[in-house]
Amino acid sequence: MVLQVPGLYGPRQPLPLLVRPLPGESTGSFVNRLAHANGLRLADFLARVGQGTGSSSGDVARVERYPQCTEMYVNGPGLEYLAVLAGEPVAVLQQALPALAPRYRLRGDGEAVWKWPWQPSEGCLVRYCTRCAEVRGVREPAWWLASDSWRVCARHWRWCDDSRTEPLDGLSLKELPEVVTAHLERARLQKQFGRAGEELFADAFQVAAGWWRSMPMVLRWVHRAWACGLEDRSSRVMPLVVYPEAARLAQLMAEFEQSDVRDTDARSRWLGQVEALMESWELDVQAGREPLLDWLHRHRTPAGTEAQPAARPGRGGLPLSPGHDRLASPTGSVEQRSCLS
Repeated sequence: MVLQVPGLYGPRQPLPLLVRPLPGESTGSFVNRLAHANGLRLADFLARVGQGTGSSSGDVARVERYPQCTEMYVNGPGLEYLAVLAGEPVAVLQQALPALAPRYRLRGDGEAVWKWPWQPSEGCLVRYCTRCAEVRGVREPAWWLASDSWRVCARHWRWCDDSRTEPLDGLSLKELPEVVTAHLERARLQKQFGRAGEELFADAFQVAAGWWRSMPMVLRWVHRAWACGLEDRSSRVMPLVVYPEAARLAQLMAEFEQSDVRDTDARSRWLGQVEALMESWELDVQAGREPLLDWLHRHRTPAGTEAQPAARPGRGGLPLSPGHDRLASPTGSVEQRSCLS
Protein backbone atom coordinates (compact mmCIF):
# COMPACT_ATOMS: atom_id res chain seq x y z
CA MET A 1 0.00 0.00 0.00
CA VAL A 2 1.37 3.39 -0.97
CA LEU A 3 0.03 6.54 0.64
CA GLN A 4 0.38 9.77 -1.30
CA VAL A 5 0.00 12.86 0.87
CA PRO A 6 -0.19 16.15 -1.06
CA GLY A 7 2.64 18.50 -0.19
CA LEU A 8 4.50 15.90 1.88
CA TYR A 9 8.25 15.77 1.22
CA GLY A 10 9.11 12.73 3.26
CA PRO A 11 8.20 9.04 3.38
CA ARG A 12 5.86 7.98 0.60
CA GLN A 13 4.95 4.47 1.67
CA PRO A 14 4.51 2.45 4.85
CA LEU A 15 7.24 0.40 6.42
CA PRO A 16 7.29 -3.25 5.29
CA LEU A 17 5.97 -4.66 8.59
CA LEU A 18 3.11 -2.82 10.25
CA VAL A 19 1.74 -2.93 13.79
CA ARG A 20 -1.64 -1.74 14.95
CA PRO A 21 -1.84 0.91 17.67
CA LEU A 22 -3.39 -0.25 20.92
CA PRO A 23 -6.33 1.80 22.29
CA GLY A 24 -4.99 4.49 24.60
CA GLU A 25 -1.35 3.60 23.89
CA SER A 26 1.36 6.20 24.26
CA THR A 27 2.87 7.42 20.99
CA GLY A 28 6.34 6.49 22.22
CA SER A 29 5.22 2.94 22.95
CA PHE A 30 3.68 2.57 19.48
CA VAL A 31 6.69 4.06 17.72
CA ASN A 32 9.05 1.73 19.56
CA ARG A 33 6.99 -1.30 18.56
CA LEU A 34 6.81 -0.16 14.93
CA ALA A 35 10.57 0.39 14.80
CA HIS A 36 11.32 -2.97 16.44
CA ALA A 37 9.01 -4.82 14.04
CA ASN A 38 11.10 -3.51 11.13
CA GLY A 39 14.48 -4.12 12.74
CA LEU A 40 15.17 -0.41 13.10
CA ARG A 41 16.93 1.35 15.92
CA LEU A 42 14.83 4.19 17.25
CA ALA A 43 17.24 6.83 15.89
CA ASP A 44 16.96 5.34 12.40
CA PHE A 45 13.19 5.31 12.61
CA LEU A 46 12.98 8.89 13.86
CA ALA A 47 15.15 10.08 10.97
CA ARG A 48 12.20 9.11 8.78
CA VAL A 49 9.71 11.07 10.91
CA GLY A 50 11.44 14.46 10.97
CA GLN A 51 14.27 16.60 12.22
CA GLY A 52 13.84 16.16 15.94
CA THR A 53 14.13 19.86 16.67
CA GLY A 54 14.87 20.40 20.32
CA SER A 55 16.09 16.83 20.81
CA SER A 56 19.62 15.46 20.69
CA SER A 57 21.12 12.09 19.85
CA GLY A 58 21.59 11.57 23.57
CA ASP A 59 17.83 11.92 24.03
CA VAL A 60 17.22 9.11 21.55
CA ALA A 61 19.61 6.83 23.37
CA ARG A 62 17.88 7.57 26.65
CA VAL A 63 14.45 6.96 25.11
CA GLU A 64 15.63 3.59 23.75
CA ARG A 65 16.80 2.63 27.22
CA TYR A 66 13.77 3.98 29.13
CA PRO A 67 10.72 3.92 26.81
CA GLN A 68 8.49 3.56 29.87
CA CYS A 69 9.40 7.07 31.05
CA THR A 70 9.13 9.21 27.93
CA GLU A 71 6.52 10.29 25.41
CA MET A 72 6.76 11.45 21.80
CA TYR A 73 5.13 14.58 20.39
CA VAL A 74 4.97 15.77 16.77
CA ASN A 75 3.90 18.78 14.76
CA GLY A 76 1.49 18.61 11.81
CA PRO A 77 3.99 17.41 9.16
CA GLY A 78 5.52 15.01 11.69
CA LEU A 79 2.09 13.49 12.24
CA GLU A 80 1.68 13.06 8.47
CA TYR A 81 5.08 11.36 8.25
CA LEU A 82 4.21 9.04 11.11
CA ALA A 83 0.87 8.13 9.54
CA VAL A 84 2.54 7.23 6.26
CA LEU A 85 5.17 5.05 7.95
CA ALA A 86 2.51 3.35 10.09
CA GLY A 87 0.22 2.71 7.13
CA GLU A 88 -2.71 4.26 8.97
CA PRO A 89 -4.84 7.37 8.33
CA VAL A 90 -4.07 10.28 10.63
CA ALA A 91 -7.56 10.05 12.14
CA VAL A 92 -7.02 6.41 13.12
CA LEU A 93 -3.75 7.20 14.87
CA GLN A 94 -5.28 10.16 16.68
CA GLN A 95 -8.21 8.06 17.86
CA ALA A 96 -5.89 5.41 19.33
CA LEU A 97 -2.95 7.49 20.60
CA PRO A 98 -3.94 10.23 23.08
CA ALA A 99 -0.71 12.25 22.73
CA LEU A 100 -1.55 12.95 19.08
CA ALA A 101 -4.57 15.04 20.11
CA PRO A 102 -4.52 18.60 18.71
CA ARG A 103 -3.79 20.17 22.12
CA TYR A 104 -0.44 18.34 22.25
CA ARG A 105 0.58 19.31 18.69
CA LEU A 106 3.97 20.98 18.41
CA ARG A 107 4.10 24.32 16.65
CA GLY A 108 5.31 24.77 13.12
CA ASP A 109 3.94 23.70 9.77
CA GLY A 110 7.23 23.79 7.83
CA GLU A 111 9.54 20.85 8.35
CA ALA A 112 8.47 17.81 10.32
CA VAL A 113 9.35 18.04 14.01
CA TRP A 114 9.29 15.53 16.86
CA LYS A 115 10.26 15.81 20.51
CA TRP A 116 10.79 13.36 23.34
CA PRO A 117 10.41 15.13 26.71
CA TRP A 118 11.76 13.10 29.60
CA GLN A 119 8.21 12.98 31.04
CA PRO A 120 4.80 13.34 29.37
CA SER A 121 3.48 16.88 29.38
CA GLU A 122 0.24 15.49 30.84
CA GLY A 123 -0.74 12.16 32.29
CA CYS A 124 1.25 9.08 33.28
CA LEU A 125 2.72 6.14 31.43
CA VAL A 126 1.04 3.02 32.78
CA ARG A 127 2.09 -0.49 31.79
CA TYR A 128 -0.44 -1.95 29.34
CA CYS A 129 -2.27 -5.04 30.55
CA THR A 130 -0.18 -7.82 29.02
CA ARG A 131 -3.22 -10.00 28.43
CA CYS A 132 -5.08 -7.22 26.60
CA ALA A 133 -1.99 -6.67 24.46
CA GLU A 134 -1.56 -10.37 23.72
CA VAL A 135 -5.17 -10.63 22.53
CA ARG A 136 -4.20 -8.06 19.90
CA GLY A 137 -1.03 -9.91 18.96
CA VAL A 138 1.40 -7.70 20.92
CA ARG A 139 4.07 -9.63 22.80
CA GLU A 140 6.47 -6.86 23.82
CA PRO A 141 5.89 -4.33 26.61
CA ALA A 142 3.46 -1.54 25.78
CA TRP A 143 2.32 1.53 27.72
CA TRP A 144 -0.90 3.45 28.16
CA LEU A 145 -0.89 7.23 28.38
CA ALA A 146 -3.36 7.52 31.25
CA SER A 147 -4.70 10.42 33.28
CA ASP A 148 -3.74 8.63 36.52
CA SER A 149 -0.76 6.49 37.51
CA TRP A 150 -2.93 3.36 37.64
CA ARG A 151 -5.67 1.55 35.75
CA VAL A 152 -7.88 -1.47 36.39
CA CYS A 153 -8.38 -4.12 33.73
CA ALA A 154 -11.71 -5.63 34.77
CA ARG A 155 -11.54 -8.12 31.90
CA HIS A 156 -8.36 -9.78 33.14
CA TRP A 157 -8.53 -8.76 36.81
CA ARG A 158 -5.25 -6.86 36.74
CA TRP A 159 -4.15 -3.68 38.48
CA CYS A 160 -1.76 -1.85 36.14
CA ASP A 161 0.29 1.14 37.27
CA ASP A 162 3.40 3.17 36.52
CA SER A 163 5.67 1.18 38.80
CA ARG A 164 9.06 0.24 37.33
CA THR A 165 9.48 -2.68 39.76
CA GLU A 166 8.28 -6.25 39.51
CA PRO A 167 5.80 -7.47 38.53
CA LEU A 168 5.79 -5.24 35.47
CA ASP A 169 2.75 -6.91 33.95
CA GLY A 170 0.47 -5.65 36.71
CA LEU A 171 -0.89 -7.00 39.97
CA SER A 172 -3.41 -9.81 40.10
CA LEU A 173 -6.77 -8.95 41.64
CA LYS A 174 -7.82 -12.58 41.94
CA GLU A 175 -7.82 -12.30 45.74
CA LEU A 176 -9.46 -8.84 45.66
CA PRO A 177 -12.79 -9.17 43.81
CA GLU A 178 -14.09 -6.13 45.71
CA VAL A 179 -11.63 -3.93 43.78
CA VAL A 180 -12.95 -5.19 40.43
CA THR A 181 -16.53 -4.73 41.65
CA ALA A 182 -15.69 -1.17 42.73
CA HIS A 183 -14.25 -0.44 39.30
CA LEU A 184 -17.46 -1.64 37.65
CA GLU A 185 -19.50 0.50 40.05
CA ARG A 186 -17.38 3.50 39.09
CA ALA A 187 -18.02 2.73 35.40
CA ARG A 188 -21.77 2.53 36.03
CA LEU A 189 -21.69 5.87 37.83
CA GLN A 190 -19.92 7.46 34.89
CA LYS A 191 -22.33 5.86 32.41
CA GLN A 192 -25.31 7.17 34.36
CA PHE A 193 -24.06 10.69 35.06
CA GLY A 194 -21.28 11.22 32.51
CA ARG A 195 -18.52 13.58 33.62
CA ALA A 196 -20.43 14.42 36.77
CA GLY A 197 -20.17 10.79 37.86
CA GLU A 198 -16.44 10.78 37.24
CA GLU A 199 -15.95 14.04 39.12
CA LEU A 200 -17.93 12.73 42.10
CA PHE A 201 -15.75 9.61 42.10
CA ALA A 202 -12.74 11.94 42.12
CA ASP A 203 -14.15 13.71 45.18
CA ALA A 204 -14.76 10.38 46.92
CA PHE A 205 -11.31 9.13 46.00
CA GLN A 206 -9.71 12.23 47.52
CA VAL A 207 -11.64 11.67 50.75
CA ALA A 208 -10.62 7.99 50.88
CA ALA A 209 -7.00 8.88 50.10
CA GLY A 210 -7.05 11.30 53.03
CA TRP A 211 -8.42 8.57 55.27
CA TRP A 212 -5.60 6.23 54.25
CA ARG A 213 -2.93 8.85 54.90
CA SER A 214 -4.21 9.48 58.42
CA MET A 215 -4.90 5.83 59.28
CA PRO A 216 -3.01 3.52 56.88
CA MET A 217 -3.06 0.53 59.23
CA VAL A 218 -6.82 -0.13 58.96
CA LEU A 219 -7.02 -3.91 58.71
CA ARG A 220 -9.03 -4.09 55.48
CA TRP A 221 -6.43 -1.94 53.71
CA VAL A 222 -3.50 -3.87 55.17
CA HIS A 223 -5.05 -7.18 54.09
CA ARG A 224 -5.64 -5.90 50.54
CA ALA A 225 -2.02 -4.80 50.30
CA TRP A 226 -0.80 -8.20 51.47
CA ALA A 227 -3.19 -9.98 49.09
CA CYS A 228 -1.44 -8.44 46.09
CA GLY A 229 2.07 -8.73 47.53
CA LEU A 230 2.72 -5.07 48.37
CA GLU A 231 3.97 -3.30 51.46
CA ASP A 232 0.96 -2.03 53.39
CA ARG A 233 2.30 1.53 53.74
CA SER A 234 3.81 2.01 50.29
CA SER A 235 2.49 4.90 48.21
CA ARG A 236 1.95 2.48 45.33
CA VAL A 237 -0.68 0.56 47.29
CA MET A 238 -2.91 3.48 48.29
CA PRO A 239 -5.12 3.79 45.17
CA LEU A 240 -5.68 0.05 45.09
CA VAL A 241 -6.66 -0.49 48.71
CA VAL A 242 -9.08 2.46 49.00
CA TYR A 243 -10.84 1.84 45.68
CA PRO A 244 -13.87 -0.03 47.15
CA GLU A 245 -14.55 2.60 49.80
CA ALA A 246 -14.14 5.41 47.26
CA ALA A 247 -16.63 3.80 44.86
CA ARG A 248 -19.25 3.34 47.61
CA LEU A 249 -18.76 6.90 48.87
CA ALA A 250 -19.12 8.23 45.31
CA GLN A 251 -22.57 6.61 45.10
CA LEU A 252 -23.65 8.39 48.26
CA MET A 253 -22.28 11.68 46.95
CA ALA A 254 -24.31 11.23 43.75
CA GLU A 255 -27.46 10.62 45.78
CA PHE A 256 -26.81 13.79 47.78
CA GLU A 257 -26.11 15.79 44.62
CA GLN A 258 -29.44 14.77 43.09
CA SER A 259 -31.36 16.32 45.99
CA ASP A 260 -32.35 19.98 46.08
CA VAL A 261 -32.58 19.85 49.87
CA ARG A 262 -29.22 20.84 51.35
CA ASP A 263 -30.23 22.35 54.68
CA THR A 264 -28.54 21.53 57.99
CA ASP A 265 -30.77 18.52 58.64
CA ALA A 266 -30.14 17.06 55.19
CA ARG A 267 -26.40 17.49 55.52
CA SER A 268 -26.45 15.94 59.00
CA ARG A 269 -28.41 12.91 57.78
CA TRP A 270 -25.99 12.36 54.91
CA LEU A 271 -22.98 12.74 57.20
CA GLY A 272 -24.49 10.25 59.65
CA GLN A 273 -25.01 7.74 56.83
CA VAL A 274 -21.38 8.02 55.76
CA GLU A 275 -20.11 7.82 59.32
CA ALA A 276 -22.10 4.63 59.88
CA LEU A 277 -20.33 3.17 56.86
CA MET A 278 -16.98 4.31 58.20
CA GLU A 279 -17.67 2.48 61.44
CA SER A 280 -18.54 -0.68 59.51
CA TRP A 281 -15.21 -0.29 57.72
CA GLU A 282 -13.48 0.10 61.11
CA LEU A 283 -12.32 3.62 60.31
CA ASP A 284 -11.84 6.30 62.95
CA VAL A 285 -14.87 8.53 62.44
CA GLN A 286 -13.38 11.47 64.29
CA ALA A 287 -10.15 11.34 62.27
CA GLY A 288 -12.02 10.98 58.98
CA ARG A 289 -14.78 13.55 59.40
CA GLU A 290 -12.88 16.65 58.26
CA PRO A 291 -12.76 15.90 54.49
CA LEU A 292 -16.46 15.00 54.57
CA LEU A 293 -17.32 18.34 56.18
CA ASP A 294 -15.15 20.07 53.59
CA TRP A 295 -17.03 18.31 50.78
CA LEU A 296 -20.42 19.15 52.29
CA HIS A 297 -19.38 22.79 52.58
CA ARG A 298 -18.44 22.97 48.91
CA HIS A 299 -21.66 21.18 47.87
CA ARG A 300 -24.03 22.95 50.27
CA THR A 301 -25.74 24.87 47.46
CA PRO A 302 -27.74 22.99 44.79
CA ALA A 303 -26.85 23.63 41.18
CA GLY A 304 -28.87 26.43 39.60
CA THR A 305 -29.49 28.42 42.77
CA GLU A 306 -26.56 30.74 42.12
CA ALA A 307 -25.64 32.64 38.98
CA GLN A 308 -23.37 30.16 37.21
CA PRO A 309 -22.49 28.90 33.73
CA ALA A 310 -24.54 26.12 32.19
CA ALA A 311 -23.63 22.57 33.18
CA ARG A 312 -20.59 21.24 31.40
CA PRO A 313 -21.22 19.10 28.31
CA GLY A 314 -21.27 15.40 29.05
CA ARG A 315 -22.54 15.87 32.59
CA GLY A 316 -25.30 13.30 31.98
CA GLY A 317 -28.03 15.67 33.16
CA LEU A 318 -26.52 16.05 36.64
CA PRO A 319 -25.18 19.57 37.17
CA LEU A 320 -22.97 19.82 40.23
CA SER A 321 -22.92 22.39 42.98
CA PRO A 322 -21.30 25.72 42.04
CA GLY A 323 -18.89 25.17 44.94
CA HIS A 324 -17.59 22.12 43.10
CA ASP A 325 -17.32 23.76 39.69
CA ARG A 326 -15.30 26.67 41.01
CA LEU A 327 -12.44 24.33 41.95
CA ALA A 328 -12.65 21.08 39.97
CA SER A 329 -11.23 20.58 36.49
CA PRO A 330 -13.36 18.68 33.93
CA THR A 331 -10.28 16.76 32.78
CA GLY A 332 -7.06 15.37 34.18
CA SER A 333 -6.24 13.10 37.09
CA VAL A 334 -8.58 12.27 39.97
CA GLU A 335 -6.83 14.96 42.00
CA GLN A 336 -7.51 17.58 39.34
CA ARG A 337 -11.13 16.52 38.80
CA SER A 338 -11.93 16.83 42.49
CA CYS A 339 -13.03 19.98 44.31
CA LEU A 340 -10.97 18.82 47.31
CA SER A 341 -7.29 19.54 47.71
